[in-house]
Amino acid sequence: MFRSLANQLALIIGLLFLAVTAVLFQWYLHSSEQFTHEVEQKLHQELAHHLIHDSPSLQQGIIEIAALKPVFHTQMLLGPEWEFYATDADGNILAYSAPEGVVKLNKINLQPIKNFINGANFPLYGDDPRTPGGHKIFSAAPILTPNGALSGYLYVIIGGQKLDNTIALLADSKVLKDSLVILALTILFGLLAMFLAIHTVTKPLKKLSQRTSSYVQNDFAHLQSDDKPLCAAKEIQELERSFSQSAKHIKHQLSQIKSTEQLRRELLSHVSHDFRTPLTALNGYLETWLISPTDKRSDELIKIALKNGQQISQLVEALFELARLESGDIKLYPEPVNLVELAHDVMQRLSFQAEQAKISLKLEHPQNNYPIARADIAKLERILVNLIDNAIRHSQANDVVTLAIVPQKENICISVQDTGTGIPKNELQAIFEAKYRATNSRGKNHHAGLGLAIVRHLLHMHNSDIQVSSEAQKGTCFSFALAYA
Repeated sequence: MFRSLANQLALIIGLLFLAVTAVLFQWYLHSSEQFTHEVEQKLHQELAHHLIHDSPSLQQGIIEIAALKPVFHTQMLLGPEWEFYATDADGNILAYSAPEGVVKLNKINLQPIKNFINGANFPLYGDDPRTPGGHKIFSAAPILTPNGALSGYLYVIIGGQKLDNTIALLADSKVLKDSLVILALTILFGLLAMFLAIHTVTKPLKKLSQRTSSYVQNDFAHLQSDDKPLCAAKEIQELERSFSQSAKHIKHQLSQIKSTEQLRRELLSHVSHDFRTPLTALNGYLETWLISPTDKRSDELIKIALKNGQQISQLVEALFELARLESGDIKLYPEPVNLVELAHDVMQRLSFQAEQAKISLKLEHPQNNYPIARADIAKLERILVNLIDNAIRHSQANDVVTLAIVPQKENICISVQDTGTGIPKNELQAIFEAKYRATNSRGKNHHAGLGLAIVRHLLHMHNSDIQVSSEAQKGTCFSFALAYA
């Protein structure tokens, strides 16, 4: 029953409410009693003095029971709740107004009487002679002889036994019972109102919990409508909004994960095909060489097998490099790089491949200004090699591949442009994906588009990105920008 948040809050706050109500009620009764006693004691502060003034025997310092009884009787008619006691200087009770046998103490403590006479703060409580151990508010005055000697004390209990008996009789009165019923109903109404308020406040949380469970049970695929109750607090609405944003983010991430998994499968399929082709050729040429007579074994077979083995090695290296780039294992070590010198080295490295394909390589750069970029020289060389190699593979005989270095105001623009067949528009959005296989590559010895995927990762490490533009039968241009050193 008390496992829900609303019921737990209602139980805890209800118990605290009852405890605080009980404490406050007791405090109220005690403070009210103290206040009443203080008022009555101040009101009757001079009662004992007046009584001594009205009694000739007490004015003379004489304490006689026979003389005092008429005086006590008269005063009790005026104040039925008063009780009168006369003591000697040591507190021994000599006379009193009560009937015989009801007074239980023969002596009272004089310290409260002395505090009263000396003006201590009210209320002050003295001994109740009728009730040993009991205490009552009182009025007191010293009884002095004509020469000023202390004869004793007049001790008047304010609110004596008759008042207590009257209060006890009225305890069962209808007015008091009605007051208690009204108080109980007020407390019950407060508890019910509190219970209703807690359930109203926690209801949106319960709905949010149900939406969360439903969202999880539906494999994060379906998110219920987020209709908010009018009474929902601002914090609960913020929580609901945060949940909706988190749910959408989770759904988006799951979609990306599924898409990435699909791309991974496609990549594995393409890579398997790329491995299969050179492996089949490699095995075929080696088997041909082995079954050939010793005197007829051709070195050309070994050269072709070696070429296929190198192609496999390059593919494996590209796959490992792409995996390390995606995992962040490769670090960047930037330094000042002379772009023109690096471009000459790359052109020289790829010149043989270009000559074999009958493609011209061209380098354009400022003649009197060699721009210096801040980059990782090894990774920048890898970028240029991949882009130029990609241009060669997508060009035909007598085409031209141009590497241009153009200093600009804020950065240095580098572009690789060819005059080849161009890239179809429907492939431009996919050429940087690892699974991409161009439809216009020269020959069959090409692998999935790992080169351009590696280029984009390496440029991202340089806080740059690659741009591409292409036109059918006119060529393609890849460009990017680097910061000055």
